[in-house]
Amino acid sequence: MNKKSLIIMLAYVGVVTGAGLASGQEILQYFVSLGIPGLIGAGVVGLLHTLIGGVLLQLGSHYMATDHSEVFGEITNKYMGKFMDYSLIFTCFVIGFVMIAGAGSNLNEAFGIEKWIGQVICAGLIIIVGMMDFEKVSKIIGSFTPLIIIFTLIGSLYTFFNYNPDWSHLDSIARELPSNFNSVIFSTFNYYGMCLMSGVSMGLVLGGEEINTTDAGIGGLLGGAIAGVLGILISFTLFIRIDEVGKLDIPMLYIIEDINPILGLLMAIVIFGMIFNTGISLFYALARRFSKGEEKRFRIMLILLTLIGFVLSFGGFKELVSIFYPIIGYVGIVMMIVLVAAWYKERSAIKYESYKRLGINHYMRKKVDENEEFSKKDEEKLNKLIERSHIDNDQIEQAAEDFIRGELDDDN
Repeated sequence: MNKKSLIIMLAYVGVVTGAGLASGQEILQYFVSLGIPGLIGAGVVGLLHTLIGGVLLQLGSHYMATDHSEVFGEITNKYMGKFMDYSLIFTCFVIGFVMIAGAGSNLNEAFGIEKWIGQVICAGLIIIVGMMDFEKVSKIIGSFTPLIIIFTLIGSLYTFFNYNPDWSHLDSIARELPSNFNSVIFSTFNYYGMCLMSGVSMGLVLGGEEINTTDAGIGGLLGGAIAGVLGILISFTLFIRIDEVGKLDIPMLYIIEDINPILGLLMAIVIFGMIFNTGISLFYALARRFSKGEEKRFRIMLILLTLIGFVLSFGGFKELVSIFYPIIGYVGIVMMIVLVAAWYKERSAIKYESYKRLGINHYMRKKVDENEEFSKKDEEKLNKLIERSHIDNDQIEQAAEDFIRGELDDDN
């Protein structure tokens, strides 16, 4: 896996953990509230994260997506494509303003700052960072991922080693929490559907940045596996401490603060970063969807959509999660079926396209590397492979050149 693929993998983890993991509130409502069976559901979600993560990023790479509508136009019929497109527009916007609300709750619990101030900070950062080029945005989104992994491990290991849980007692306490579902099966698939809907737009775009479909798929598998393991660890940690964290907005923050106040402050910043990650990925993808490649229009849409989201974020984080996430989750189940069916149908085409791109990269390296010899015959083979790719000739040629120049820069 190359450096760019690693950045994409970490960015994908950052996207899906902000909406479904970082605060712990979502885990409480979906899994811990169902008692011990809910913990099994969290494990199943880990498997879904892994498998669908690979499918999602590989499809994005195969179609070299710059926004989600391009992929749906290829893998579904006109009516289903429009349904998925409008559903994602709704999802990006709703979870986007829920994340702004979550950022306010996080800073309020950690520092006693008024919630609206945290919401202003989050919305402002979304606009500022969103104006940067995509590679910088990806790096920023992925930069918090190692930190949430470290803090999750700290909180989980501390809890596992220092508590001797009475599982039946904890099960009875957990089941007293409000829950949107009585069935572990429904809760599991609805939760993953919500996570998928929050990450699919940016996931396709992230995959579209990687010309090597195999590397994109591996990045999605590994990124999904990381998100899945984090979800399992957080579920068990919150379950063991349920009598302390059951009524909190940001329960994972309490867990870390209880270990050490300084770690708690750092955790607050990390959670804010993860919530911000999901917020910016959603508003960024949404603005790209409406801008149709026009940079000036993109900037206007990013500012406008974020400001509207900021206003709507005053509905309250916990309340917004309980209302909107289940609705989005049901649509996400349909999305999961569509993506898996599309990948299965296209798996042979993806394989052959991957071979073509390997050849394109091979001859492109000979073309742009001053230490390589690029003959007339090589040029003919390069042009023939570019012509055979299902991607527009200029687009695949430019992507291959950028990819090779990036590798050469890394080697130097």
